[in-house]
Parts: sequence; structure tokens; C-alpha cells
Amino acid sequence: MSYCDRRTALLGALALGGTLGGCGFRPLYGGGAGAGPGRLFEAVEVMREPGELGFRLHESLVERLRPVRGQAPFVLTTDTVLQRSGLLIEEDDQVTRYNIRLTTAYALSRAGGGSAGPLEEGRVRTIAAYNATDSQYATLTAERQVLRRAARETAEKIVKRLAAAYDPAWEA
Repeated sequence: MSYCDRRTALLGALALGGTLGGCGFRPLYGGGAGAGPGRLFEAVEVMREPGELGFRLHESLVERLRPVRGQAPFVLTTDTVLQRSGLLIEEDDQVTRYNIRLTTAYALSRAGGGSAGPLEEGRVRTIAAYNATDSQYATLTAERQVLRRAARETAEKIVKRLAAAYDPAWEA
């Protein structure tokens, strides 16, 4: 493609971009952090599940949402189920690789509950794996690392879904 053809294609795309607003298109983070989902994220209190996994998920969600301290009008709750299964079994029946599967149900609601129900709810799944070795310490460390990574990935999926589902009417 020649320089002239590329420039024409770019100008055409820019002209088309100006008309996308009429078809329901809206930028995910349009207006910056103080608008749209960014404003919603600042106003969410993340409830913590018990245990180390609950702590890791809570930490990851707070890191991504960056809520402002104070009275939050929205509450995000999660309920995570952890399944661990042997993935690779050696000839001597030793399991040397494990799969970790997290299934997390989440719900975004108004603080104080109410009969309206959640504004957004869903379920995300994350799968991660780690190797088991002869060293218990190394295996435990690998498992903790994979749980930390799985919690971060789960938080990222939840935040993306909340951003995509955001409705300006929620703030009314």
C-alpha cells in the first residue's frame, strides 16, 4: 500500500469515527478517570472473602478499581470456589503438575441493599497450573504464586466486565 493510499484510508477512518457515536458506540474509558466507568470504580467498596485467596482477590480488585476512601455508594461482592486437580501423574503415581480452577461469582449492588437487586452480576473462570517438586517448600511457593496470579487475572476479568456493563443511569 502506497503512502497516499494509507493517508486516504486513515482520513476515511477518522471521518467514519466521527459518525460512530450515533450508532450506540461509546468509548470504554471516554472522558478519563473522572467519567464513565472510571467514576464508578472510584465509588465501589470491595467486600473481602475470608482466607488467603480472598485477601489476594480483594487486593487485586482494589488495585484495579482504585476506590476513593469514604462512604461508597456501590458494593462489589465476590464468592470464589477453588478447585485443585492433578494434571500430570507420573508412572510411580506421583502427581507432578496441578491445575487450579477459580470460579468467581460477582455482584455489584447499591450500598445498603434495597429490593432492586444487583446492578450487574456474573461469573468468571480462571485456570492456572503449577509444578509439584520433591521439595515441599518449592511446591508450596509455586502454589502460592499461581494463586496470586489467578487472583490478579480474575480481578482483571471482573473489572473489564463491569466497565463493559457500565450504565450512566447507575449513578442516578
